[in-house]
Amino acid sequence: MSSSPTPACPTRSPPRAERWPRGAAALLLAALVGGAVAHGLEDHEADDTAPGVQLEGALALSAAHASQPWPAARLPGLFSNGDTPADRRGGALEHGTLALGLRADAQWSARLGYGWHDSDPAHVEDAWLQWQRPLGEGRLQLRGGRQAVPTGRVVAGGGHFDRFGAMPLAKRVVLGGDWIDDGLDLRWQRGEDDRWPWLQSLGVGVWRGRAYPGGAGMPWAPALQARVGAGGWQAQLLAMRLQPSRRGAYIQNALSGHTHARPDCERSLVGITCFDGRSDVLTLGLRWDTPWTGWTLQAAGLWRRDVGALWSASGDAHYRGNTGGGWLDVIWQPSDRWQLALRGEGVRGVQRVRGSGALAVATDAGLLGNQRVQRLAASAGYLLRDDLRASVEAGVDRIGSERESFAALRLVWTPGALWRRDW
Repeated sequence: MSSSPTPACPTRSPPRAERWPRGAAALLLAALVGGAVAHGLEDHEADDTAPGVQLEGALALSAAHASQPWPAARLPGLFSNGDTPADRRGGALEHGTLALGLRADAQWSARLGYGWHDSDPAHVEDAWLQWQRPLGEGRLQLRGGRQAVPTGRVVAGGGHFDRFGAMPLAKRVVLGGDWIDDGLDLRWQRGEDDRWPWLQSLGVGVWRGRAYPGGAGMPWAPALQARVGAGGWQAQLLAMRLQPSRRGAYIQNALSGHTHARPDCERSLVGITCFDGRSDVLTLGLRWDTPWTGWTLQAAGLWRRDVGALWSASGDAHYRGNTGGGWLDVIWQPSDRWQLALRGEGVRGVQRVRGSGALAVATDAGLLGNQRVQRLAASAGYLLRDDLRASVEAGVDRIGSERESFAALRLVWTPGALWRRDW
């Protein structure tokens, strides 16, 4: 099956002229006052601070220039959740967070955090309770509630508050962006003992799977995680099997916007496609602190295999597909204040749709016109102060034979606690 590309769909974000004053005001506010890492301690790192409560926040703002909506509103031929990212041309709030953290004692801690994107409503990104205790030379941790699925620093760090303003293509398509879900995660982290020095942590978890690539009505999804490292390099792996039922995705010519929720396949099929079946997800993040002063390499690979029934208001079909991609960062820090980076990205889908309604359903799901999607971008960032980074970036998106250049100014504010009280 083949089809000519469908015109890029509009976004539900306000027009550029309406959004720029708010973006400019936010930029000024950040410059005057100067949040913490999004989604809490993603790798369950030790928090050695004294018992108490603290308020945290973070803010990322950008003003981009491109002839078409940026990031690209539509990625044809890729099986995704169909979200339309906010157009950041002229000024936008990339991401903001506000969170309250509580540590009762050496064992118990909790966090409640909200996030928002441009004109989209605020949503809960953290609502978890954590227990930890020493285990030999290491540490055992159990965290339950809403949290970032532990994909590791490289994969989780791609996107909001990153060196680059746009969500990595592979993360956007394979995981639907930042993967936040309700679950229970048990983690062991190695201490200072000499046994298996390359093994840094092991974890198992179960996840409710309501967020994409999960869906409503599915059983709890098991997950395995591991982090290994030696000699300046580190790798973190996550593997999960999901069995989504009635997993909704927006038809690619519909208005959607950013959301961690999925459309409801039980009510109406207008503007959505739905999937029942099995999804296997694998993520891998690699980091190498090279022996050359100031140089670091980071790479990420993401892959998802979907097998099951795919349907829309136009019909139904059987779907089998593999969607995967990744990115490579070359980072150079010539001084304490400056950091330069180059990122190359790519994502591709290979799929098969069968059945009497295959053509109509594939059209609704945006699977026609399957082409490789690539991005190449460079950024230069400068620390105005320890918690405030200004940067400029430029790059080109390539969707099949089409090319779109972009440039952006960014301001990223990630201080420590905004307020803290110990007890």
